[in-house]
Amino acid sequence: MAVNMVNDIVSGHRARMLNLKKYYPFFKLTEISLSQFKDGKYEILDMGYIVMGILRFFIEENNFNEKDVTYPEYLEFFHELISRDFGLLLSEEENREIGGYIFDKIKNDGRPFDFEYFDPVERKKRISRVRMIESTIRDNIVWYTISPDAVEFYLDTKEIKDESRISVQQLLLEKMIQAKNFKGGTEVVERINEEVSRLALVQQDVMNTLASDVFAGIEAYRDFVETGMRWFDDEEKLFKKNSDLIKSALEKISPGGQADAAYYKTISEIYELENQLKVAMNRHAQLLGACTHMQKLTDDAVRHAKLSQIRSHVDFTSLLKKMTENGDASVLIPLINGILKPNTKKTFNLNSIDEALTMRPARYQEIEKVSVKKQKEIIFEDELEEKRIADNYVFIMKNLISALHKKEAFTLEEFNLSMKNMYSENVLKNADYFSFFVNLCQKKKHITGGADMDSESFMDDILKKYFENEAPVVFSIDEGNGKMLELMDGCEVSDVTFHREDYSN
Repeated sequence: MAVNMVNDIVSGHRARMLNLKKYYPFFKLTEISLSQFKDGKYEILDMGYIVMGILRFFIEENNFNEKDVTYPEYLEFFHELISRDFGLLLSEEENREIGGYIFDKIKNDGRPFDFEYFDPVERKKRISRVRMIESTIRDNIVWYTISPDAVEFYLDTKEIKDESRISVQQLLLEKMIQAKNFKGGTEVVERINEEVSRLALVQQDVMNTLASDVFAGIEAYRDFVETGMRWFDDEEKLFKKNSDLIKSALEKISPGGQADAAYYKTISEIYELENQLKVAMNRHAQLLGACTHMQKLTDDAVRHAKLSQIRSHVDFTSLLKKMTENGDASVLIPLINGILKPNTKKTFNLNSIDEALTMRPARYQEIEKVSVKKQKEIIFEDELEEKRIADNYVFIMKNLISALHKKEAFTLEEFNLSMKNMYSENVLKNADYFSFFVNLCQKKKHITGGADMDSESFMDDILKKYFENEAPVVFSIDEGNGKMLELMDGCEVSDVTFHREDYSN
């Protein structure tokens, strides 16, 4: 069997799998059948198209407008998308229903998508995690942003990874300027800005990796150099060329017999294109400066890592600098003599013979003590998040069960008031409190505790782990009078009624 083929299969497999992982969430999402949701009420919707549209919306807001997205803003965009492209006119309640369901699927209920693959080098299964949408809480508001993997996936669906996307778009921009399609050129520059923003996110990820793990950071840096930095010189030249083309177009254009509307429209389009290109050039220059700084930090990290592991015998950099400054290669004589003229004459000190004869051996052989440091367990960010969600869900369910023991029926509004009195109003501003009741109300009847607990959802798995050995509690959820309860800014739930029921095997 050919050695090159075997090496390509084994050593290149991990890189191929990591390149494929950004496509994995999309195909997992397209497997979701909307025909099973609400008795096929939204079966006309295409999951693949909606996912791509939502990703483009987040790229527009996060990268072009440089702002994070709130959940109401997403619902507004979703409603426009559904009504425009599918002709499906939804009420406000229906829009929240299907919009929330699809958004939860894209977020994967707050967890990353786990992409499993086999590593033939280490001969074991590996798990790589990838997210489509990320979230943060600031000022009691949940803000959403698109992840770098999702941006790269969206761009890769139209472009070739082994080429510089910026250079490809620059060539297209040159053709559009020559064809006097200045409006289309502005759209191309927007895509260039999008790619520069993506590279900036990747560069920041490399910096974060370098700060936590030097060797993983070096590997990520080399990959970034290969896929992003190596085209910087060509991209700078193309920026300059297109900038000159725009100036030339401004000089050539002139009004006809009268300064008509078409002339001013063209002038406006050229100025808009010029301004957008200046923004792109500034961002590209900032990225270049950040990459230069990252290169210096990487070199320092590599130097420190080597010095901490291997003692330096010959400083070749110092020798080269001295030889260059003095114009004299004689500094290499000690190094070359050590290689070409080894000293074969060996002598033995007579004093060493006396020491060997008079040395008394130890009465027993001392055993070398080897201390084994326990390796620190690595806890990933998503694992901390899952633990936080689980702790909060169990805490809320314990309070709900306690309330059911005290009172046979009560509303969610009454329960919220009780929680607020016991734990302060901050408990209602917790995003997990909101998501708990959103998930809980997906079913009309619940059995908590005992062997009959359900295991249909992410929340069921959490509660079963903590309550399966407890006495079973059965309760049902009835829809309220349509009253909406605001838990935190931008997060509302419908008021419902909880009824305790008798448990029977």
